[in-house]
Amino acid sequence: MSKRLDTARRAWVALRQLAQLSPDERIALLELASTAATENVRPRQSATVSDEAIVSSLASMRFAERVEIGPRASVGPFCCIWGGWSTAWARVGADALLSPGVVMVAGNHGTQGTGPVRDAGFEEADVVVGEGAWIGAHAVLVGCRVGAGAVIGANAVVVDDVPDLAIAVGSPARVIGRRQ
Repeated sequence: MSKRLDTARRAWVALRQLAQLSPDERIALLELASTAATENVRPRQSATVSDEAIVSSLASMRFAERVEIGPRASVGPFCCIWGGWSTAWARVGADALLSPGVVMVAGNHGTQGTGPVRDAGFEEADVVVGEGAWIGAHAVLVGCRVGAGAVIGANAVVVDDVPDLAIAVGSPARVIGRRQ
């Protein structure tokens, strides 16, 4: 059987199956297809990554057109760097170190109301790691700025800005000292 004939036959079978769906099932399928197209079909753009940066092949980037990684920055395995949905950026400065499992997210879900959180909107905010900063393993940075040369302890959850050369730990992270 020719490839064209096989494709036509499969399309005919699919159309017959679609015709057997109830109106509610058709609407649900159309909504699912629309969501899948928005998330997965549009062309993906790549992040802006310096040629001098080291990014683990096990790191993950989402909304990469708003992700920027500077020269000599190091992004460890299992790091997740997510730019914003539409405007906010995720930036890793020159010489910054992201230990394994660091999560950087450019914003946060809203929590207004009692309905599903996914329907409460998303508040975008840049997430930035300054030049020469070190982010400890499994730390989470949400819509904040970590200053140049700062150190974030392992497993910290950073939701507020951390000054240059500060040392911050905990959940939520708090500054406990300064690098000298």
